[in-house]
Amino acid sequence: MSFRFPRLMLALAGALTLAACEAQPVVQKAPELSFADKSPFRLDVGQLEIVPEYVPSGRKPNIEHLMALSPEGATVRWAQDRLRPIGRSGFARVLIKDAKVVEVPLPTEKGFTGMFKEQQAERYEASLDVAIQILDERHMPIADVIARAARSQTVSEGATLNERDRVLYQLSEALIRDIDGQMESLIRTYLARWVRD
Repeated sequence: MSFRFPRLMLALAGALTLAACEAQPVVQKAPELSFADKSPFRLDVGQLEIVPEYVPSGRKPNIEHLMALSPEGATVRWAQDRLRPIGRSGFARVLIKDAKVVEVPLPTEKGFTGMFKEQQAERYEASLDVAIQILDERHMPIADVIARAARSQTVSEGATLNERDRVLYQLSEALIRDIDGQMESLIRTYLARWVRD
């Protein structure tokens, strides 16, 4: 009889431990953003510089600092994939002027009727401004272009952490693909003098 109680407690502790382990949500790994499917712009400059001018506040309502792929991170990857310095002198500078994502709480219907509705609880509002400057050997700007993009997306009350992360990843990806589409035209039109085939 004296051995039965400790065994029962041990079995109960083991079952509780397993239950606690199973309750933890599995964090999904976001896919890696890439522009490898597109030919890079071969620029007649010696170096590429990436300068983040936007300084995140690090607190709500801003949430870009919490994202697996922030608009700034997406822009850095874009610049590394799409802009290739092949010249001997001069610089191409990518300025990240704005890269914010703000979480806006939405009003939801409370009470009995609200319990039976899947309501949108938050809206993520994101903006991205990216400039490219061509600078001479003295680091003086001689040409520039700028592209701007804005997107927003709502999430429902019952959205899981993984679902929210996926929405935020897609938001950053959509922003930088908007920027890429604009830059495709801007570079060929206004920076054509520095583009080499």
